[in-house]
Amino acid sequence: MFKKVLLPISTKTRERSLKAVAAAIALHPEEIVLLHVLDPVPEMIGGKDRQQLQKEADDAVSSLFQEYESQITAANIHCTKVVDRGAPANIIVKIAENENVDLIVMFSDGRDCVTDMLLGSCTERVLRNTATTLLIIRK
Repeated sequence: MFKKVLLPISTKTRERSLKAVAAAIALHPEEIVLLHVLDPVPEMIGGKDRQQLQKEADDAVSSLFQEYESQITAANIHCTKVVDRGAPANIIVKIAENENVDLIVMFSDGRDCVTDMLLGSCTERVLRNTATTLLIIRK
């Protein structure tokens, strides 16, 4: 039914990301696009320090992708990896459009903090700003 699924993953929420990976695999798509959104490096940091921070973030993402990619390829599903920087909800919507995905699979625990109460969680912001079907995995 779904050919291409976007799966945003996070280093902060490993358990929930694993559940989302399992849910995406269970849909038997042809391809899963793993997405990790990095926080932008502050503009006030420059030169070698900036490059070092970006390299450390890229290395952490590389090891993160390996764990999920092995599960996906073991299920005979093609896996694509995308890394971008910015506001997570905006990047998820942008990548869903650019990659022309049929489904976005995300997890949600509800509102975790004051910011979520005021602005909505990342999942809620994606839901409000995308035309792509969204599957939300609860804890």
